[in-house]
Amino acid sequence: MPYRFPETDTPVRVATIDGEPWFVVADVCKVLGIGNPSDAARRLNEGDLDTIEVTDSLGRRQNAYAANESGLYDLILDSRKPEARAFRRWITAEVIPSIRRTGSYSVAPAAPALPDITTPQGVLALAQQFARTAEQLVEADARLRELEPKALAHDTLMAAQDGDVLVREAAKVLGWQEKQLRAFLLDEHLIYRRQATCGQTQYDFYAANAVHFNAVVRVVSHTWGECAHYTLHITPRGMELIQKRIARRQVEMRDAIGGAR
Repeated sequence: MPYRFPETDTPVRVATIDGEPWFVVADVCKVLGIGNPSDAARRLNEGDLDTIEVTDSLGRRQNAYAANESGLYDLILDSRKPEARAFRRWITAEVIPSIRRTGSYSVAPAAPALPDITTPQGVLALAQQFARTAEQLVEADARLRELEPKALAHDTLMAAQDGDVLVREAAKVLGWQEKQLRAFLLDEHLIYRRQATCGQTQYDFYAANAVHFNAVVRVVSHTWGECAHYTLHITPRGMELIQKRIARRQVEMRDAIGGAR
C-alpha cells in the first residue's frame, strides 16, 4: 500500500512480505532525487532486493524492484538531496517505531479480543497471545539493531558538507575518543601508521580501502627541507564499514562471554 512522505507529499509504495516492509525502489529514488532506479537497484546487495507486483497510477499491474530496510538505507546513503535527511527521519520516527510495536510497517491492527480467562482454555489462549507478541517484538528488535549502524552512518554523512569527515568528527558521533577510534581502525587493519620525514607519526589507509578513506596531503616547509603531512578523512562508505565492524565486534564479544559461562 502507498504511504506519503509528508515533506514532499510523494507516494511511497510499501509491501509487507513475511511481516517485513519492502519499499518500491522507483518511489524511493523519486523522493531522493536518484535518476536511474534500475541502476540504483542493481547496486544493492542481493539479499536486500526483490521484485514485487505493484499497481501503477493507471491501475495496471506490473513488476517493480523493492528494497528491504537495509537496502533502503543504502539508497538513502547514495542521495545528496536535503530531503534525504527528512526522509530518513520519517523512516526512523514512523516506520521503524511501527515495526517495533507490531513487527511490520502497517496501520496498527485492532487489538485481538481477550479470551475468557475464567476458563482454562481462555487462560491458555491468553498465554499464547502474549507469547506471539513477545516473539514479534524480539524479531523486530533484532531487525532494528541491524539497521542502526546504517542510520548512524547516514547522520554522519549528512553532517559533513562534502560527505567526508575527520577521524575526530567520526569519533564524536560514535561517542568515542579520537585515539580510541584510531586504535580500532588499526586493530581492524583498515589503516596503518607511517613515520613522516619530520618524525611525526601519521596515519594512512591501505589501497584496498580507497573507497572508505581519503588522505589530504599538505606539504610543510622546514628549515631543513619539506615534509608531507597526511590528514585522514573517512568517506560515507567508510562510516558504514566502521559501523559494520563495530557491530561484528560486539557480536563476537557477546558470543565469547556466552561461551565462557
